Amino acid sequence: MRLTSTHEKNTIETSVATGKPPAPVMENRRALKLVPFNNASVVCNDGSRAGFYLRKHLNSKKWIVFLEGGWHCYDAPSCRARWLRLRHLMTSAQWPETRDVGGILSPLPEENPYWHNANHVLVPYCSSDSWSGTRDTIHETTKFRFMGAVILRNVIAELIPLGLGRVEGSELLLVGSSAGGLGVMLNLDRITNYLQQERKLMVTVRGVSDSGWFLDREPYTPATVGSSEAVRQGWKLWQGSLPEACTQQYQAEPWRCYFGYRLYPTLNAPLFVFQWLFDEAQMRADNVGAPVTPQQWNYIHEMGGALRSSLDNVTGVFAPSCIGHAVLSKRDWINIKIDDISLPIALRCWEHSTRPRRRRHNPNNKQHQQELVPHERRPQRPDNHMSTLKHRRPPTAQHKEKKQNNLDTHNGVRPRLTKAEREERRRLRHERQQRRQRKLQQRNNNNNKKHRNRHERRRNEAERKRNKNLSPNDNVTILHEQHPNKKLRTNNNNNKHISNGVERKQRLERPLHKARKDRRERHQQQLKAQHTGKLERQQHDRAIEATTSIQVVSQQRKHMRRNRVPRVPEKCALRLLERCSWPQCNHSCPMVTNPLTGEEMRFLELLTSFGLDIEAVAAALGIDMQTLSNMDRAELINLLTQQAS
Repeated sequence: MRLTSTHEKNTIETSVATGKPPAPVMENRRALKLVPFNNASVVCNDGSRAGFYLRKHLNSKKWIVFLEGGWHCYDAPSCRARWLRLRHLMTSAQWPETRDVGGILSPLPEENPYWHNANHVLVPYCSSDSWSGTRDTIHETTKFRFMGAVILRNVIAELIPLGLGRVEGSELLLVGSSAGGLGVMLNLDRITNYLQQERKLMVTVRGVSDSGWFLDREPYTPATVGSSEAVRQGWKLWQGSLPEACTQQYQAEPWRCYFGYRLYPTLNAPLFVFQWLFDEAQMRADNVGAPVTPQQWNYIHEMGGALRSSLDNVTGVFAPSCIGHAVLSKRDWINIKIDDISLPIALRCWEHSTRPRRRRHNPNNKQHQQELVPHERRPQRPDNHMSTLKHRRPPTAQHKEKKQNNLDTHNGVRPRLTKAEREERRRLRHERQQRRQRKLQQRNNNNNKKHRNRHERRRNEAERKRNKNLSPNDNVTILHEQHPNKKLRTNNNNNKHISNGVERKQRLERPLHKARKDRRERHQQQLKAQHTGKLERQQHDRAIEATTSIQVVSQQRKHMRRNRVPRVPEKCALRLLERCSWPQCNHSCPMVTNPLTGEEMRFLELLTSFGLDIEAVAAALGIDMQTLSNMDRAELINLLTQQAS
């Protein structure tokens, strides 16, 4: 009987049993799109061109490169068996055009709260060498190539033109599960040096290893090939590239660097480790089989204790006491918790703890006020920094004198203000801001009034010039054209000694002048009314537009706040190791099913399958068997956890 967790049952076992790759993606929004390598010489085991899947997020400086897992093959028989059963892990011929991966590569905030808006890169595993091989020619016996380390380096090289490390503040999170988790540890420092030293890029590199922390213990069955022997043979077959700092410590046996607890002390780049204490891959590598005897249970229990002890020197670790394997690409990875702290929160806390920090303020030593911690460098300023400094207003002499007087009064040390003084300073600052706003609003109103008056003066002046240039006869013609049915009023009491032409001219000038003046006044009043109404409509429209824009901006800000990456959680812990030494004694452990019935196994049934004497457990806990059997899983787990602590 082999115990199977739902994590593995839903993903790994399905692909292993069918020998087919995962199904293609149906949702375009979640899709990771296939990008074949430009370099055709970087290939999988069978010589097919390798590549990666990419989903870019605009304006994001974060990149997550995820290395898939899938164990390895170490000699000709194991590689032939792998080709027959797991061919999709050795060739790219069956890769779909799109992939859908959950967990830390999910674009959904509810599934991936801290990294949903990063640039996501998925690198399929097709080299069977734990991402360490450099053999670019066909091996005579196996007939395969092993280029895992070359594939990863080529992925990073092809991501640089796409934006990796091209802007200040870029971050690369190299993540991997199972063999991919081991690949992260083997390549982390090498990728960091390649980006920062060779390519001179401004990028921070971190690593996350998921279920890749294996132990080189003696197998349960001595006649079988254990994990140590498989790695020793595979290292030669793959022409494995190992970190130089680690191989110097294990010169007689360099292949020991494939085991995390030996490799971790030699790493320079920050690394976070997630590891199930009862990892299924470790049990499979140790050939322990289905635990049905007390001897097998003792071996597994010792394995969990050894795994816990090997993580003592790890800065960032999350190790629940569960049976499982790999979690970071699962959609329910946010449900895994230790002490009410979920895995994403723990990972986010660790990521924040590894960011550069400035030294504390030291007023007596101004030289150190602008320095960083020695292993952290201050980010370079942009090229236009000096141009912005040129446009700054230089401080006045009065400002310099006031500043110097403040420093001289207190011996060069700024005084610490009381709470009342800070409140008074805040109130004065608020009053100054309000005065500035009132002045600005008054200035805008005056400008609008001047603009309206200027517009009216120009219109009146143009009308005056037009009427001044017209002769009396033209006025009569224009007036007659405008009012053809209206008779002109004349004064018959004029001087009779004037000639007929002069008399007619005098009779016409007076009423035309008055009519022209009245007409001009009416026209000006109409223009003024139209202009006033137009201004009122414009002001009304502007008020509506301002209200609408404020509502739109507020909605956008709410939407941005909703999609914004949360800040560092209040409850943080960098080292989370399960206190309980029993398997599945964590409330959030993935469900374990019986492969014969497909039903979930009760906790006591699980312990019984391990060969544990339940009566001895009841006696040790000081309770009777009936009470122990009637306990639900939560009560029993709490009881065992208290006993363990």
